[in-house]
Amino acid sequence: MRVNHLLSAILRGPFALQHETVLAYLPRVATMLRGEGEQGELPKPKVRSLVVVAGTDGLMAATVASRQRVKAYDDAPAGSVAIHSLKGVMMKQDQWGLCEDTPGTASLTRALVAADAHENVVAHVLDIDSGGGTVDGTAEFAATIKGLTKPIVAYSDGIVASAAYWAASACQRIVLNNSTCAVGSIGVMCSITDYKPMLEELGVKFHEPRADDSDEKNEDFYQLLQGNYKPYVTNVLNPLREMFASTVKQNRPQLATKDGEKLLRGSMYFAETATASGLVDEIGPFSRAVELALELAAGDSGSDAGTSATSLTTNTMFGKNKFPAVAALAGLQGAAMTPALVSAANDELEAANITAAALISQTAFDELTAKAGRVDQAEATVKATTDALAAAGAKDVAELIAQRDEARTTAEEYGNQPGELPTSSEKIKSDVEESAETPDKEWEAIHARMLNS
Repeated sequence: MRVNHLLSAILRGPFALQHETVLAYLPRVATMLRGEGEQGELPKPKVRSLVVVAGTDGLMAATVASRQRVKAYDDAPAGSVAIHSLKGVMMKQDQWGLCEDTPGTASLTRALVAADAHENVVAHVLDIDSGGGTVDGTAEFAATIKGLTKPIVAYSDGIVASAAYWAASACQRIVLNNSTCAVGSIGVMCSITDYKPMLEELGVKFHEPRADDSDEKNEDFYQLLQGNYKPYVTNVLNPLREMFASTVKQNRPQLATKDGEKLLRGSMYFAETATASGLVDEIGPFSRAVELALELAAGDSGSDAGTSATSLTTNTMFGKNKFPAVAALAGLQGAAMTPALVSAANDELEAANITAAALISQTAFDELTAKAGRVDQAEATVKATTDALAAAGAKDVAELIAQRDEARTTAEEYGNQPGELPTSSEKIKSDVEESAETPDKEWEAIHARMLNS
């Protein structure tokens, strides 16, 4: 990938990364910032197919466990153990420049699934020497590891820290090479470099208007730049750390205790302490990791000290080796159940011609349920309206409007005819006009004539 793309990924948080690893790579980041690194399009890092071939007795002898590179798993002998290398800073996308030629977790995920599906591969070893890396992509990578249908053992002759331990915890066993190896740094951090004051001194002006009713847009990040870390820690880092720790405890139940909780606060532990506390299972050479993977594949491992992940070679719920993405969803909660994982699982079902059913995340289900509720309410409203129209003798609103308009026209026609208009009595004038000056005797005479007539 281009260096500027890698630099962008580095500078945006958050990371699950050992602090010493951060400091070790700062000079490389500074080189990139000065524009002194490679700027062109670089060759895409390759995920190399490495295997260890099992011996004739079904187990690799401890003294001869060596890695053999093959162009494809088709070229590997039956009964091989696939070796997957996780080295340097973990990034979601492939890297070149910070950690040389290093595949990202997205590429490693595809390689794991491909090896798991091949008939020549009976087990996996994840060879780790990493201080961690970006949170982005790590949950999916670890979930894929846990969902593999063949046993996988994590091995390290260096460090397994932070995001790297997140991935290792999903393996069925963890083996460290010697007493100087270390694991831990279980936690989440972010590193923000604020170049704004320096650029403002150079005359650069920053304008960051927000739309009306968007007052919370990027607010946590703005507060962080102003020195108020609490909103970002509360709303971003703490939920990610809780997801990390919760996943580790699910993968290794022995850590879900009061003493185990103390191991999840970010410290590093050397091999002996890590083994005694349950962070890892054994101390031994690479050959022991291969041997243990083959034992798990054969179902001969009697130890239950490792992760709670069941060896899926005997799990035929979804069919052996057919649905690694579906199996990867097992045990996931909350944000760990990403749309990408659900989509991959549905792709597997569709590829197997299972089209009458599909998987859906809880978030999507809740949204559909809410939408269905609104649809039911709308249907109830429509029914009430339809019933009212029927009672009015109309089949729809248009017919009801036509009836109304016809009634108005008829009312206007009849309203102008006699008898339909309001009537009042007419005043009849008297033959004699009254006058205020008429004498009383004249009135008496008039009254008398009327009586005699």
